[in-house]
Amino acid sequence: MKLISKVDNDPRNISYKLRDITIPTRFFLAPINTGFSFNGEPQSELITFHNERSGKGIGISYVGNVSIEPQYVTNKNTSYFTESTSKWKELTSVISEAGSIPGIQIACRNSSIVPVKRMLNTKKEIYIQTVQEELKQLPKAELERIVSLFVHNAQFAYEVGFRVIQIHAAHGYFLSQMLNKELNVRDDEFGTNKLKMISMIINGIREILPSDLILDVRISLIDGLISEESELAYKNLLINQLVELDIDMISFSNGIYDVNKQLIYPLKNWGHGVFIKKIAPFAERYPHIIWNASGNIWDIDELDLEKQPQNLSFSIGRALIADPSFITKSLSGHKLSINHCERKNQCHYYSLGKENITCPIYEASRN
Repeated sequence: MKLISKVDNDPRNISYKLRDITIPTRFFLAPINTGFSFNGEPQSELITFHNERSGKGIGISYVGNVSIEPQYVTNKNTSYFTESTSKWKELTSVISEAGSIPGIQIACRNSSIVPVKRMLNTKKEIYIQTVQEELKQLPKAELERIVSLFVHNAQFAYEVGFRVIQIHAAHGYFLSQMLNKELNVRDDEFGTNKLKMISMIINGIREILPSDLILDVRISLIDGLISEESELAYKNLLINQLVELDIDMISFSNGIYDVNKQLIYPLKNWGHGVFIKKIAPFAERYPHIIWNASGNIWDIDELDLEKQPQNLSFSIGRALIADPSFITKSLSGHKLSINHCERKNQCHYYSLGKENITCPIYEASRN
């Protein structure tokens, strides 16, 4: 696998060629769980959401948080695959026809813990103890079944038109827990080798699918259970092993949903692109794959792209929810017309007890 970056003297206009797929820009729509699904199937609102957020300077339009099976969903409006393919094919067609590469994030939540609605969980130790016990009690057969489900879902995703598959191992989802040395204290090979499940998933996907498939693994750089210094030292070792797998991209986020959502959705006063400085060195060290940063990106000019590695890409969530044309307006000299996210927090629909994502800034711009 060879990564080719194309630059036309402007780092804002980088494109990537990877596995015979051209990703037209370095700016991606972050994978977002919109809630626009019913019985697993995409609804018209999800297709509209991605139709409006494809093309327009967006290299990959990620469909977020698609569960490997109904029992592993985050909430009742989470997407998952069924025997029906028509809506999924319509969704990938809408994305590709607009000019973006269709991407999908495949996920698994396997926990007895009811998803916490508060931004901060004051009972972190109880969370740690509960997850430790749950992971220790899981039989190998169930772990192997979860691996098979990831592979099966990747095959389905490819067949309906997705060409980038992101394995969700961030935010405290099951694979994220298996990576975490504070949570995964199993004494078998799934505990001593924290990457075993991800490695099995990657190998399984590569064995059955054609080569024109980009594989992306999303991890939390900082989970928030131990000191940042200790965690970064551990993640550095983990990433040194992760890059040896047959993957094309590593995407970074942060945090555990049931512990500290602020790491996932950084506060504005934390600053613009708050985690980029911690991520850029990995892109410099490993230029053969794409690296992706996310979190608090609301001004492309502030990314200081001239100084960033060419293989560092950026996933954008809130800015594109508020204004689907955020990137094109930014790059074409029309920044003053951007409808900026004002942190109304309506996108946190589950925490608010709502059925799906809403955005008053976006809605006002349509009227």
